[in-house]
Amino acid sequence: MKAWLRFLCIAVLIGGLATPAFGGGVDNKQNFSAAYAGSLSRNAATDGADAAAYNPAGIMYLENGLILDINAQPFTFDYDHTFNGETYTASPWLVTPTAFGIYKSDRWAVFSGFTINGGGGETEYNDGNIITENIGNAAARGTFTNAGYSQYEATTGTTRPNNSQLAPSGALSNEYAYAKSFDYTFTTGVSYKVNSMFSLSAGARYVWTDKEVDIHGTYNSGGTDTSVVGKYDQEADGFGGVFGVNIRPIDTLNIGIRYETKVKLDWETTVDSSSRGTVGENILWMNGRVNGESYSRDLPAVFGIGLEWQVLPKLSINPSYTHYFEKDADWGTQNDVVDKDSYDLALGLQYDVTETWALTAGYMYIGIGMSPDDYGIIEQMSPALDCHAVALGTKYKMSERLLLTFGLTGYFYQADTDYSNDPDVTYDKELYSGAIGIQYRFL
Repeated sequence: MKAWLRFLCIAVLIGGLATPAFGGGVDNKQNFSAAYAGSLSRNAATDGADAAAYNPAGIMYLENGLILDINAQPFTFDYDHTFNGETYTASPWLVTPTAFGIYKSDRWAVFSGFTINGGGGETEYNDGNIITENIGNAAARGTFTNAGYSQYEATTGTTRPNNSQLAPSGALSNEYAYAKSFDYTFTTGVSYKVNSMFSLSAGARYVWTDKEVDIHGTYNSGGTDTSVVGKYDQEADGFGGVFGVNIRPIDTLNIGIRYETKVKLDWETTVDSSSRGTVGENILWMNGRVNGESYSRDLPAVFGIGLEWQVLPKLSINPSYTHYFEKDADWGTQNDVVDKDSYDLALGLQYDVTETWALTAGYMYIGIGMSPDDYGIIEQMSPALDCHAVALGTKYKMSERLLLTFGLTGYFYQADTDYSNDPDVTYDKELYSGAIGIQYRFL
């Protein structure tokens, strides 16, 4: 491999240390490769190593050999909370890495992948957001006093961590809110070619999740300032399975089917030392975050199906449908907040300009099954909203072994308002991403 290619691979891995994740359902994500970023529809893919994530049975149509695919997706986005006539925005710039490895022979193949299959990414509101606004309003009403604690204890049967209080009729300032949530996913499996029409796949998956939340401000009541810090970390891990079927009834039509089992995740909570023994710990307790306790937030099962239809010698049409079984997942205290399962529906196009160069485009609609009045902390920080997305991309085959892929995607979310909150809050976001993928076949 040339020195410049080795450098690019290293740069991709280093650049991907901070990572968001987008597309998909409330928790599940699907943006795993540059080929996806350029088409938004890969459920029947048979032309790249990223098929290990989208259509693992379809990798039996790749060339024999050892294949490595490394991808990086830079993101820029705005998350907006609008209330009381003001808009509070988080606007980070981050990068997502993924990697796939395949060893394929005539009848068998072994695949592996590193992806980020869930989580809300990383967001930071330097001037606060609706969460800090609600905390300040609740404090002013006397929620974080002995009387407020006693009422909550009687309702929930739980016990306050300590007796720190905030006097009523005050105001919160210097507000700040930060959250990071990722589901790091490692998958490995095997694929088998039954005959020229059918191939099958089965794999195992390990998910390790990490969530950090830091919400703080300064509360002033009667001329006295009190530092309010609600900071905690949560971790969980679990195992799941991935199964696939690929059907090619004729040379110009391919069907990919994939099912991912849910991954059971019990998040163990660690309240930061800066919050323990303070009113911040009590605020976290009243929001279901207690040091040493855990709560369920499974990564939902996924069903995906797609077509790869070569309608002309140089043109293929690739529709995909992906369903996220959120109502079947155990989400603890949020079990009843999902109105319906989320889904996405996509259509991708590929035009082969020459034997070495292809253009791609795509459109996707994401339908989310949760409304804003049911958001928890993570959904408030990274709002789950319906979305229209469009994509453009290109593939360039530099040699028989080396393939470069580039993609550009715009996600345009539909703003939605929580009228049950006081004050009303409108959530909105907009996201743009680029992507580069480097695929090399060694043997």
